[in-house]
Amino acid sequence: MDLGILFVGGGMTMGDITSIAKKAEASGFAALAMAEAWRSGWVPLTAMAAVTERVKLAPYVLNAYGHSPLMTGMAAIDFNEMCGGRLELGVGGGNRIINEQWQGIAHERVLTKMREYVAILRQMARTRLGETFKFDGKIHNMEWDPAVDPGEQPYPVYLAAVFPRMMRVAAQVADGIGGGATLSVDYLRDVLKPQAAAGAGEIDRDPASLHWSIAAVTAVDSDRERARRAAREAICHLYAPLPHPYYEYTMREQGFAAAADALLKLMPAGKLDAACAAIPDECIDRLTIAGTPEDCRARLAEYDGVVDEVFMLNALPPVDNNVVDAYSEFLTLA
Repeated sequence: MDLGILFVGGGMTMGDITSIAKKAEASGFAALAMAEAWRSGWVPLTAMAAVTERVKLAPYVLNAYGHSPLMTGMAAIDFNEMCGGRLELGVGGGNRIINEQWQGIAHERVLTKMREYVAILRQMARTRLGETFKFDGKIHNMEWDPAVDPGEQPYPVYLAAVFPRMMRVAAQVADGIGGGATLSVDYLRDVLKPQAAAGAGEIDRDPASLHWSIAAVTAVDSDRERARRAAREAICHLYAPLPHPYYEYTMREQGFAAAADALLKLMPAGKLDAACAAIPDECIDRLTIAGTPEDCRARLAEYDGVVDEVFMLNALPPVDNNVVDAYSEFLTLA
């Protein structure tokens, strides 16, 4: 199982990101990912590519409603050439708030769009110089003659999925599945992976060919309770100021409906302490990686054999605004 770091970019300079990226590679991490959230996806990844040599590099994930498949595919080909073939291309459909309120784009026909979007990106990675790629879909139509050869080794395309119908799409068209955060080992093993296997089976695809990545809210500190408080706050902030229906769904599915109800009420009201108190210890134990370095290594070991890659999101707040130092114990996990 590979370990990676997921950056969201908020409160970090580009210098912070590249400094941590260099330290992460030196520490033995296998991958670095950039969420397209508070920063763009490609620009920070390009900066990280320039200061590293070995780690895989992933947008986790690009919003398909904000990028046409042509622009995403061409950017992926360019980036993959620039970084020496280290790209793992993660894409997703976003959610209604991000697409409609932030971008002014109708959030509709998501399943059909993502099925076509992923198919196009995978084929663009395989269309060699001198060939023509044509696609005639229900949403996307294109005819493209590449001016740049994508190379012999196609970049893999991962689709963010957790809802059952999107899981079926991912299992049938993508190289891998990006499971997102707040997923316990048992939920992955006993619910999500069987769903994917069923979807793959419909087209006689071997489910073992699917690569599984997840993100994990992670807080590492020699002070166990400080780490667990940071993990609690990170979960709370998934409910406000920007609510993510995905995280509410996964918490309910995994037995934490009461906590989800409390967070939906308390976080929009700005009651962080009360919201943290509403999250039971079991939720932190199962859905996050939080505690001392030894605690966190033990938790990570539970995912080995269930997923192929864990992208850890550092939830520990910096002291005196020193973002890089906030990763000091985090980097020992590789």
